[in-house]
Amino acid sequence: MLHTHKRPEMLMLTAEHSDDIPLLIAHMRRIGIPHILDRHIPTHAYWGNLTSGWTAVVWLTYILSCSDHKDRAIQRWVSSRSRTLHWCIGSEITPIDVDIDRLHDLLVGLSCDHQWQAIEHDLNHHMLDTWAWAIEQIHVRIYEGRMWHISPNGLFLVNQAHLWRAGVSRQPIALAMLDPMNIPLVLYSFSHERTHPASFYNLVEQISQNLPPQRYRFIGEALTAVEFRGAIHQYNHEYLCLLPDPPSILDAPLDDARSAHRTPFSPADDQDPPASPFSDGIEWFTPMRVDLDGSTVVWNERRIAIRAPNHARISEEALRARLTRAHAALLALGERKRGRRRPRTIEALREAANAILDSYQVRGLLRLDFDEQIEERAVRRYRGRPTSVRVERNVRINVSVDTDALSRAVQSLGWQIFGSNITPPEPTRDQMLSLTFPPASGFERLHGRPISLAPHDVCSPELETGLIRLLSLGLRALASLEAIARCRLIEEGVFTLSSNRDNGRSVSRITSERLLNAFRDMTFAPGFHHDPSSMTPLSPLQQRVLHLLALPFEIYQFQG
Repeated sequence: MLHTHKRPEMLMLTAEHSDDIPLLIAHMRRIGIPHILDRHIPTHAYWGNLTSGWTAVVWLTYILSCSDHKDRAIQRWVSSRSRTLHWCIGSEITPIDVDIDRLHDLLVGLSCDHQWQAIEHDLNHHMLDTWAWAIEQIHVRIYEGRMWHISPNGLFLVNQAHLWRAGVSRQPIALAMLDPMNIPLVLYSFSHERTHPASFYNLVEQISQNLPPQRYRFIGEALTAVEFRGAIHQYNHEYLCLLPDPPSILDAPLDDARSAHRTPFSPADDQDPPASPFSDGIEWFTPMRVDLDGSTVVWNERRIAIRAPNHARISEEALRARLTRAHAALLALGERKRGRRRPRTIEALREAANAILDSYQVRGLLRLDFDEQIEERAVRRYRGRPTSVRVERNVRINVSVDTDALSRAVQSLGWQIFGSNITPPEPTRDQMLSLTFPPASGFERLHGRPISLAPHDVCSPELETGLIRLLSLGLRALASLEAIARCRLIEEGVFTLSSNRDNGRSVSRITSERLLNAFRDMTFAPGFHHDPSSMTPLSPLQQRVLHLLALPFEIYQFQG
């Protein structure tokens, strides 16, 4: 009897790398990105499953995710995580929903100025209503043209000012961030030239319209433009910035400060008086005048010069190292060495020594004494040559350090000049010195991330503007993530507001990148027939991160 066996049904089980996708989508839904973009950017009828807001969320999730398994193309990334994205978004998503045409439509919608201003206004008010963060200080950074470009394999590269290629930014932008959380508040694109006074006036006006009416303090390297400081003063805001060191201030002896109508600076955070009236700092007032939008702004700017200890120590070490190398190079001028011609006259030796002093920037710190020795040597007769006397000149150089000049040079190091319109007793010394080492923030933290666009895909100014605005939404998501975690740690007493360090750890180490890294290798296995779907169980560290971010555990408990 012949027995036949049925061929068993082939069963294929696939697992998707969910990683930090549920966390990012839940957070961007919480800060209002999808529904606020849907409110201001119309969704075309041919878009299919995703609206404009959810298209931006999926694209930003692809950019911000710290997954090791991320593809270079967003379409392949979506197809390999369709079940995870369906669970997080609530609708089906296919690779065609994030095609290049849909992405271009989204960038064109973001490039519209009045739509973008309305989006920023709603996002800022939603953030302040949800978390009630106190806004007192605003950090403004200006990115000049050609600050970033797109690599041929679709990577976003920042600080490439020396390069020019397709996809390079040609428009200067200003990014106003909430300090010290570094949350973007306003992204302003300069419609005029970088130095046009009306641009700074419009920038301050746009920042004021996005925030509750109160007096704010502006900081950042963008304030070196006097037009920007004038616009801030006209709007009755405060500012504090590090000014370029004018040579007349640094070259003048500090003991002559009294003759320039300057007074000692005594910060409020210093309890002990300085050793001498000008050892801690000096301050004076400078009259300022600038024309803004048809009106003239006149005020007295407070200039404060203080000595930063760390900056002075580093500068002194560099000066002494240059002094040592210059001393050795000067002594080597008179050495006899094969293949090298020595100076034969004092004029040639002095010219070579001055060139060395200029190259090491130590002119005036070394004493140079030149000496010439003349020796006569008799040369005996040889064949047709008569007996003669040969005169040999040997020039030497003696090098010594001018201790008085070196002491004056060391005392002049580390001095930095700040401009402000803040009335005493503020700003404090710590507040000013913190401006000399600005934190790494802004678009630099997106360096090297894939954006699934080729250089030729950003071929118009509106697409370029829309891409930068989309990336600013990604910066808002990253910065708000770490701000929520840091505030929760401060509430729990792990860190304190008065100090950035507690138990040897710094609150600045709690970054969104580290929080997202905790969710790598999270996999989601869709169910087959009536079998339930399964998800990698949350570890204690991942549960702790979700608790700090105030997100429910259910975002990683897939069903169906």
